This record gives sequence, structure tokens and C-alpha cells, in this order.
Amino acid sequence: MLRGLILGSTLICAALPAGAQQDLRIEGDWTHTATGMVFPERLDNALRTRIHSYDAEQLDVSAGYALRRNGELGFVTLYVYPAPPNRSCAENFADIERNVAANYADVKLVSHGRWPSPSGRTPGAAYHARFTMTGTLDGKEQPLISESYLFCPASGWLVAARASWGRDSDLEQTFVDLLRGLAWPEPLDSAATAP
Repeated sequence: MLRGLILGSTLICAALPAGAQQDLRIEGDWTHTATGMVFPERLDNALRTRIHSYDAEQLDVSAGYALRRNGELGFVTLYVYPAPPNRSCAENFADIERNVAANYADVKLVSHGRWPSPSGRTPGAAYHARFTMTGTLDGKEQPLISESYLFCPASGWLVAARASWGRDSDLEQTFVDLLRGLAWPEPLDSAATAP
């Protein structure tokens, strides 16, 4: 699907043995036991394509979704993982931005700013960046728009997302609708006092 989607949590888990990482074979909705986060199999225009665990305890996980709207196609990967100790939200997001820049030769930062918490309940609580680049989407190399998102709730978990679609498409609202449409449990949607 998308080259370079694995970010944030894999920076932390790079030293884990490959055997600790696995795609989970799940039919229907899947619940991240540690937080209560439910990743539905389908949500409006989004179809879940994958659940991946980066550790044996399934604390550090991602869920991939294909977005379809009016013939346009995009992919979103949502991540939930424990926050590394002694690192600010800004430092964690800077790592994500560096990872994007390192994986694409022609990447350009288009915008960088603050977004609401995943549910939209708390304005300006998350970090967001939009990039342009050339990458592979649905088996074809093409110009892309890519968005990175990080929310650092007070609970000590991190919520990240990476979304990409063709540059001639506009799926930003579909991406936002996916974030807002999920039932975010309190541990993943309560803003920290100093994000």
C-alpha cells in the first residue's frame, strides 16, 4: 500500500525482535485491551485493512484503513502506543516529521500547526503536518498528499495517524471524519495540561 507509513511507534520499537511484531488476523471490530479503543472493521467510507501489533503484549498497535470517496482512494494508519518516558509531545512529533522527511527524496512540508484531539472535543491539543511527495499508492508511484497527526493525552498513551492520497484528490475531510467517527475512550481523548 503505502511505503513509509510505519512511523512513531516503530521509532520506539526498532530494537524489538521481528517475532514480537505481527499482523493480527481479526474479523469484525477489534478492541485494544489496554485502553478500550475499538477499531471497527468499517466506518462510513473507511474499511479496515490491517491490525498490526509491534510488541508481544499488544500495547503498541496500528490499524490501517482504506478511504474511498467519489472514486478517490486514500490510506490511513492509526497508531496507539505508550508514550516514551521523558519526551515532550513536541519532541515526539518532531521525530515523526523527521521520519517522513527521511523516507521520501522530494518531500515538502506544506503546513504545520495544531489540530483538535481525535474526537474534536479539545481544540488545538494535537500536532498536525501536511506534506507533498512522490510515493506509491495502490501499486502506482504518483504525487501524494500526506498528513501526520499526533495527540498526547494525559493518560501516558500516544495517538498518531498518517494519511496519504493522490495529490489530485482531497480526502482531508474523509480523514477527519474517520478520526471523529471513532469512539475514543477517555484515556485517549483527554488532553494533557501542557501538550
